[in-house]
Order: sequence, then structure tokens, then C-alpha cells
Amino acid sequence: MVDLSGLSLPQLYELEKNLGREIARRKIEDKQKAIADLQKLAADRGFSLSELLGAEGSSKRASAKRGPVAAQFKNPANPEQTWTGRGRKPQWVADHLAGGGSIDALRV
Repeated sequence: MVDLSGLSLPQLYELEKNLGREIARRKIEDKQKAIADLQKLAADRGFSLSELLGAEGSSKRASAKRGPVAAQFKNPANPEQTWTGRGRKPQWVADHLAGGGSIDALRV
């Protein structure tokens, strides 16, 4: 261990600042080394690291669009106007609700 008793307060603050920088640098360095070691281990077994961690499939699923949905609500005044319940409410739904009607009265 290092004897810090002989250092002045400004020297201790400088040491603290430098110590924080060195810890951050080594943490990044150790993390990069660990990732490289894991990539080598995965490659030795015929895999990529992202394949083992499931990173490839998750991005495809997350970006997939939702499919079509059946209408859940219809306009009693004009049955051709329907709404799935997704997205912004159509004006006819907003007008019905503003007039005191319930959303359940519009269900298909």
C-alpha cells in the first residue's frame, strides 16, 4: 500500500482526480479485452458472440410491423366507417363520446 500521510490536501485531490481517470480507462480496456476473449471463444466453437447472446433475432422482431387488425368499432350513422381501436380516434368517435355516448355502444 501507498503511504498517503505525507501528501498535502491539494496533492490528494490531484491523486483522486488521476485515480478516477485511470480507473475509467482500465475499466474500458478490461471490458474490450473481455469482449475479445468471448468473441474468440465463440468463434472457436463455430458461433458469433451476437448469435449466442440472441442479438441478431431481437432486432428483426423489434422492427417488424404489426399486421392488420379487424375493426372493433363502427359508426352507427354510417356503418362503412370503422375503427380498429389503434391510433388516433376518428372524428365520429370523438363526437359520439363528446355527446355523452359510451365507447362500448360503438363496438362491432
